[in-house]
Amino acid sequence: MNGSAAGGAPLIYLSSSTLPSQEANAVHVAHMCEAFAAQGRLLHLRARRGDSELSLRDYYGLARDIPVRYETHRSHKLWRLARRLDPRRRPPPIYYGRRVAAVNWLAALGYAVMVELHVIPQGKQLQRMERIVDAKGFLGVVVISERLKQALLECLPRLQSEAVLVAHDGVAADRFCPPVEPRPGPPRVVYCGSLHCGKGIESLLAVASQLPELPFEVYGGSPAQVEQFSAGAPANVRFHGHLPHVEVPRRLREADIAVAPYGSFVRGARSRADAPNLADWMSPLKVFEYTAAGLPIVTSDLPVLRELLQPDRSALLVPPGDNRALADALRRLAADPALRRQLVGEA
Repeated sequence: MNGSAAGGAPLIYLSSSTLPSQEANAVHVAHMCEAFAAQGRLLHLRARRGDSELSLRDYYGLARDIPVRYETHRSHKLWRLARRLDPRRRPPPIYYGRRVAAVNWLAALGYAVMVELHVIPQGKQLQRMERIVDAKGFLGVVVISERLKQALLECLPRLQSEAVLVAHDGVAADRFCPPVEPRPGPPRVVYCGSLHCGKGIESLLAVASQLPELPFEVYGGSPAQVEQFSAGAPANVRFHGHLPHVEVPRRLREADIAVAPYGSFVRGARSRADAPNLADWMSPLKVFEYTAAGLPIVTSDLPVLRELLQPDRSALLVPPGDNRALADALRRLAADPALRRQLVGEA
C-alpha cells in the first residue's frame, strides 16, 4: 500500500450496491463507510437508492450518519463529465471502491484510486485491473482473504505483493451481547444469512430431519426462497425470512449453536451462471457475527475458512456437503455444553 501517497486525503467510496437493502454487500459497504468516516476520511458514498425511507444509520444500526449521494443514470453522467473537466479538486480525493469500470476510468484521468475485490476479476474486469495497476495514481488493492490475494497476484503479474492488503470482513463487536444464560430444553441451532446456491440450506434441512429433537431457526432469504424451502422443511425448522440487520445481534443472542454449512461451490446474490466460485476466497459476514455473538460454530472445512477458524478449537469443521458429518457435529455440540463453552473461549 502506498500510504505516503494516501496521506490524509478524503475518500470517495464508489459502490455498486443498492442502499439501504437486504443484500450482504450493502451491509458490508455501510459498515466500511462508517469505519472510514470514524477516521475522518470519508467525503461521501456514491450508491443506488433503495426502497426504504430510513437513513443508512437507522437501517443498519450505525453509530454515525454516512454522507451519501444517490445516483441516477443522469446524475452519474453529469458526475463523470465533472470529473473529466475538473480533475484538480483540492484537496484531491482518493476514489475507492468495488466498481472496477469506474475506478479504471478515473485512473485513466490521473486520479488516485484504490480497488476493493471480493472475487477474481475475469474478462473485461481483468483487463481493467491491468490498466489500473499500471496507472500513475494507483495506490493499492484491498482483498478479503489471503487466498484471494495469492490468486490475484497470479493473474496480475505486474501487481506487487506489497500493494495488496488483506482485510477480512468483520463486525462491530460492541453491538453484540453474549448469549442468554442456559435455559431448559434442547439447544437452539441458528442459521442467519442468505439462501443462495451453496450457502447450505439444503444440507441444513436434510440434517434437521435427522435431529428432530433440536429446534432450528433460519433467518434470511427472499419471500420466494422462504416459500420454496419451507414447503418441504421438517417440523423442527422455522423460517423467519429477512431479518433487519439491526436485529441480528438480538436474535443470535437467543441461540445456542450457529451453523454455516457451505457447499464446495458458493454463489452470491448477483452471480451469473459463469461466475467464479466464492467458496475459494470468501470472508463470510455470518462467521464474524456468530463469533461476536459468542456462539459455537459448525461450518464447512473450506481452505479459506481456515484463515479465520481453527478446527476443534474455535469451530467444528466438517467436509462440505457431508450431511452425516454435519449432523454428528451438531449432535456432539448439543450433548456437550463444556465443548460449546470451549469453542467460544477459543474463538
